[in-house]
Amino acid sequence: MKQSPEWPWLTMLSAVDGRTKKMDEEMFRELEGIAMTEQDILEALEEWQSLSVDPENRYAYEMRLKWLLDQLSNIRGSREEGRQEGLKEGLKKGLEQGREEGKNETIRKMVEKGMSITDVAHILDMTEKEVRERLGD
Repeated sequence: MKQSPEWPWLTMLSAVDGRTKKMDEEMFRELEGIAMTEQDILEALEEWQSLSVDPENRYAYEMRLKWLLDQLSNIRGSREEGRQEGLKEGLKKGLEQGREEGKNETIRKMVEKGMSITDVAHILDMTEKEVRERLGD
């Protein structure tokens, strides 16, 4: 995924939670990976200074900042939604695999106790071929 030019700014502005005064370590690592150049930092400081002087520019900056923070919130929300969806899918696949392994174990035990393939297939509503495949025959 190609990152937008706003990404370093979003990350920088959101790396520290002003309420708790704690830094988001993941965002900090992303910032380190982006590694802004000295020229970028100088330009950012000059822009900040010019914005703080003119009230009109200050308002425009604050509106842009609000938009950037909204975008960051959307990105975080999308990440969390993706993570939750992945967890649900993994749980679903795990349960399905567990049921199949349990069914295979049941078939094995029924045959070990002397039940015929035909009886096992009838009880479990399977074909004899399916029972044999699960036994590895």
